Amino acid sequence: MIKQTGGLASTALIFGAALAPEAFAQTAPTASVAASTQSDTSSFSAAYFAPYNPVTAGDMVSRIPGFELREGDERRGFGGSAGNLLINGERPSSKATPTDLLKRIPASDVARIDVVAGTNAQSDVRGQSQFVNVITRTTKKSASTSYTLGLRHIQFSNRIAWITQFSSSIPLGPTADLSLDIQSPTILGRAVNRDVLLSSSGAVTGSRLFVARPTFVGLQGSARLRWKPNAQNVVNFNAQYSPGWNVTNSFQVEALPNGYLSASILGRTEFPENYGLEVGGDWDHQIRSNLSTKLIVLASNGALDQWDSFEIYNAPSTRLTRIQDRLIQSGERIVRGRVKWTASSAHTLEFGAEGAFNFRETNLTITNQLPGKAPTPVLLPVADARIEETRGEIFASDIWTISPHLTVETGLNIEASRISQSGDQQQQRDFKYVKPRVIATYTLSPKDVLNASLTRDVSQLDFAEFSSAVDFVNTSTILGNPSLRPEQAWKMRVEWESRLTARTALTAAAFYDQIEDVRDLVVLNGQDAYGNIGKGRKIGLEVRATMPLSGLGLSNAELRLSGLVQQTRVTDPLTGKERSFSIPLERQGTPNGSMTLNGGNKDWAYVVNFRQNLPSLKSSWGIIMTQWAGRQEYRLAEAYDYVRKEPRLDLFLETTAFKPVTIRVSANNIFTSTETRTRSFYAGSRASGRVSRSEVRESDGASEASRVIGFQVSGRF
Repeated sequence: MIKQTGGLASTALIFGAALAPEAFAQTAPTASVAASTQSDTSSFSAAYFAPYNPVTAGDMVSRIPGFELREGDERRGFGGSAGNLLINGERPSSKATPTDLLKRIPASDVARIDVVAGTNAQSDVRGQSQFVNVITRTTKKSASTSYTLGLRHIQFSNRIAWITQFSSSIPLGPTADLSLDIQSPTILGRAVNRDVLLSSSGAVTGSRLFVARPTFVGLQGSARLRWKPNAQNVVNFNAQYSPGWNVTNSFQVEALPNGYLSASILGRTEFPENYGLEVGGDWDHQIRSNLSTKLIVLASNGALDQWDSFEIYNAPSTRLTRIQDRLIQSGERIVRGRVKWTASSAHTLEFGAEGAFNFRETNLTITNQLPGKAPTPVLLPVADARIEETRGEIFASDIWTISPHLTVETGLNIEASRISQSGDQQQQRDFKYVKPRVIATYTLSPKDVLNASLTRDVSQLDFAEFSSAVDFVNTSTILGNPSLRPEQAWKMRVEWESRLTARTALTAAAFYDQIEDVRDLVVLNGQDAYGNIGKGRKIGLEVRATMPLSGLGLSNAELRLSGLVQQTRVTDPLTGKERSFSIPLERQGTPNGSMTLNGGNKDWAYVVNFRQNLPSLKSSWGIIMTQWAGRQEYRLAEAYDYVRKEPRLDLFLETTAFKPVTIRVSANNIFTSTETRTRSFYAGSRASGRVSRSEVRESDGASEASRVIGFQVSGRF
C-alpha cells in the first residue's frame, strides 16, 4: 500500500535517480535522427521517430522529449480554448481535441515536427509556454491510409469490445488534399460498488451492492479539406459527426446486518438520441508579405435524450416505479476574424474580433407510480431551462522581439456578454471583462529557454449547472443555479525548459493563481447547487523530464516523468475555515495511462513511463505507472472523500516483426487499483461537525477500476 505522502516521496526518489549525472552521459543519435536545436525551436525529422515505428502523427508527438500535448481549456469562445498544436503553422478550425486530430494524420504524411518554446510571432496560438507544429509533406502522389483494429476485455464484464479507426489522406491535385477519418469506439463494461453502512459510533448498520452493465457503441466520422489555390490564400474546411448508442442495465440491493433484504433498485437507462455535429472553416489571406488576415467560422449542435426507469422496493412491501426523461439540446456558433501585421523586424501586431452564440436547453420530467395507481409528477425546481449566451470580444497583441534572446508578448482582450435563462426561472445578466496578458520568453542558451507569464483568465460556464439534475441511485440532487458567475483569475507562471541532448529534456514550472468567484458547491433554497464561494488561490510546481537510460546500463531504454504538486485554498462558506477546493466527481478527470498528466485540482499527481526498444526482436515493451492524490467534495450536509491507495500500473508489448503491421498487447491496471469513497452525513449540516452516519464504498469495475486486456493491430498502406 502506498500512502499519499509515500507517493510523493517515491516520485522524488525516481526523479533524483533518473536525473543523476551519469544518466545524461549519452551518445547523441546519428545525424539522420538528431533533433536540431536553434534558439527557441527544436526540429525533429521524420527519421527521428523511425525506431518507434509510428502509425499516426499522434505516435510521433508522444515521443518528443520534454513535450506534453495539452488538449486546450474550457474557455470562452474559440480564441481562449486553444491547445498547443498547430498543423502546418495553422490552428485547426475545430474544437476536436489535439489528440484526436493527430490520430487522423498518417505518420507517412509527416515531414517533420517543430517544437517551439514560448511566444512566437508566426504561431497561431497564444498563451502557451510550448507548442508543437506538425509539418506535413507538400508533395504526395497517392493516398496514404492508416488503420487500427483492436479488441479489449474489461474485467468483470465477460464481453469483448472492439476498436476500429481508418484515416486517409488523399491528394486532390497540386493545391488541395482531403483527409478522412472514421472510427468506432466501444465500451462493454461492468461496474461493481460495495458499501458498508455505519452509524455515528462506527457500528455496522447494513450493506449495499450495486452492479451496472454499460454498453456503449459510438461512431465518429470526420473530414478535412485543405485548398491552397495560390500563394496568397489557404482555405480549410472541417466537419465531424458523432452519433452514439448507449444502454445501461443496473441493480442495487441493500441488506441489514443479519442479511435480510431491506431495499432494492432495478434500473435501465437508454439514450434514444445521442449525437454531436460540428462544421467549421477558415480562410487565411496574405495581403502583403508583412500583412495577413484570417477568418474562422465554426458551428456545432448536439442532442442527448436520456430515459431512466427504476423499479424501487423498500421492505417490507413498498414498491414504486420512477421514470426520468431528460432531453438536452445544445449548440455553438462562432465567427472570428484577425489581422496580423509585421510592422518591423521587432514588432508583430495582431488585432481582431470574435462573436459567439451558445445555447443549452434542458427538459426534465420525473414521475412516481405506485402499483395500480396513475403516475404522479415529481416537481423539481429549474427542471426546464434554456440558457443562451451572446458574446462579443475585441483583442489586440504585440509580439516584441527585443533581442535575438528575448521576446515579449503583450495582449489585451475586452469582452461583453449577455446570458439569459428562460423556462422555470427567467433571468438576464450582462458581463464585461478586461483580460490583459504579458508573456516573456528568454533564450538562455541554445539548450535552455525561460518563459514567464502573467494573464487575466475568465473560465467558461458549464450551462449544465444552470438546470437541476437527479441521481436516484446515490439519492443525490443538484439544483440548477441561474446566478452562476465565471471564475476569474490572475495566473502567474514561470517555466524553464532545458534540452540537454536530442533525447534528453527537462522542464520545471512554478505557478500561482489568484482566483475570484471560485466555482464550488453552495446551498440554494436549502439544497446543494453549483455556485461561487468567493476568493481562492492555487500554488504549485510541475516537472516533466525525458531521458535515455543507457548510462544506467539499460540500452535503448527511455524514462519519462511528469509530476505535479500543488495547494488550493478557499474559505468554506459553511464552516468559515480554509480548505482545499471541492472537486465534484462528474467534473474531475483521471489519468488513463497516457503520457498526459491530469491533476485537476488535486494536491499531487504523477505519471512515470518506461519504454525499452529491443532491436534484435523488432519489438519494444514498457510500463506506465500513474498515481494521484485523493479528492474531496463538500456539500450542505455531506462530505465525500475519494482515495485510490495503490498506483495504477499498465504494461504493454509492441512488435513490428510481422511487417507491415504493428501489433500491441496491453494489460492496463494489472493490479486492479480500486478507489475507496467515504461518504459522511452530518447532523443538520457540516457546520455542526457531528457525523450522524457514514458509508464506505469500494469500487471495482468501470474504466478506472478494472483490469483491461487489449490486443491491437495497426499499420498503413
